[in-house]
This record gives sequence, C-alpha cells and structure tokens, in this order.
Amino acid sequence: MSDRARETEFRGIGVVVAGGNLGVGPAVVQAFAAESACVAIGVLPGTTPMTDLPKGVYQHACDLFDPDVFLDACEAQVGLVRVLVVVPPPVRTMGALDVEPSEMEAIVEQELLGPMRLIQACARRMVEKGIGGRIMSFVSMSGKTGVHPRVAPFAAAKGGLIAYSRSLAAELAPHGVTVNAIATALFDVQLAGKSDEERAAIEAGIPVGRAGRSEEAAHAALFLASDRAGYVTGETLSLSGGRFMD
Repeated sequence: MSDRARETEFRGIGVVVAGGNLGVGPAVVQAFAAESACVAIGVLPGTTPMTDLPKGVYQHACDLFDPDVFLDACEAQVGLVRVLVVVPPPVRTMGALDVEPSEMEAIVEQELLGPMRLIQACARRMVEKGIGGRIMSFVSMSGKTGVHPRVAPFAAAKGGLIAYSRSLAAELAPHGVTVNAIATALFDVQLAGKSDEERAAIEAGIPVGRAGRSEEAAHAALFLASDRAGYVTGETLSLSGGRFMD
C-alpha cells in the first residue's frame, strides 16, 4: 500500500469506540481521528465523558441493553459504522471466594453480555448493508491465560468474549467482516497512581522492561481496522511486552 493510500484509508469512515473515554480508549479515539475518520464515542453508564473532543469526534451515552438506539445516534453523525472497537471499564479485583452471586452477574453483564449485544447489533448492520467491516474488543490477558489472582469473574467474562469473537469471526468472514480481540497486560493506564518504587518493581517483571503505552494499543487497533488486516480474523493479539507468549 502506498503512503498516499495509507493517508486516506480511514478518511470519512464511520468508527465507533464504545468505552472510548476509558483506559486506552482516548488514545484509540485520537488515533482514528488523526487519520480523518469520523468517530463516535460510546460513554458507558457510570463513567465520565471525555472532554476537549478532537475535530470530527462525537459522544453519546451507550446503553448496552438497547444498542440499536446508540448505533442510530452514532450513524446520524458519522455515517455507516465500518469499525467497532469495544473498550472495557477498569477491572474490579476481589478474591474468588468472596464474590457474591450478584457481583458475578454484574461483572458478566458489564464485561460479556453487554459487549455481545453491541457487537451483534453492529455486525447485523454491517451484514445487512453489505458494507463489510472490522470489529475488535480490548480484553485482558487474564481472559486468555487465567493466571491472574483476584479477577476470576472478570477473567471468565473476558474468556467468554474471546470465544464469542472467534465463533462470530467464522460466521461473518464470508460477509467481509473480521472480528478480533486485543489482549493487553500492564499498560500505562493500569500503572497510573503507582509510586516510582511500585512501578519499577512491576516493570522489572516485563521482558521489554516497561509498561505498554496507550498509543501502542491504538496502533494495534488501527492495524486490525485497516485493509492490510483483511486476512486476520478470529485472533487474539497479545500486547504484554513478552510476559505472555503463544
């Protein structure tokens, strides 16, 4: 692909970043906006909207119980949605034996069922309108490896989202829609607020010697959304600095 083609690939393309105000979400929003995409942020319930939105970026409340209302609002401003990125809220840690059934249900609803409903609604539109598309979800390495303590329900939900993405990828491939996941571990947003000593101790256990940078997660999303990733579907891309390898 020529430099000129890369510069115009996302120009005017409708992109939705559900949870774009959370975690690595702002970096993802900025990256697509910098490529001249039309971006809509989905603000999840109980979270704080972004401020100082870049040009061409809009913001809407994202009700995951009724995703079509949200998608209608997005399409009214950014046009047909060609790219959907799902960014989760921060993980809540608790001992596996201490989790109440109501807490399990809330975590699974927030981290699995809600995203599944949004992905399904968006994928249905992509298929019905014959536009193809790119769908990706940010998940945790805990959902892929299961080795992290105190995140059992969260890891289970993320593992379910990975499995759902793979199954959906197989069904949607003939329609030109790819579905992938991006598994992150120990990024700058996760280490925010840590002391220098705590951060140094954590980073000492990462082979590359540092935490991940939000812009690196954003570049991964740009790649999976690009034409160059048309042959990549049903995959879970690990961004862990070498802590976890397939």
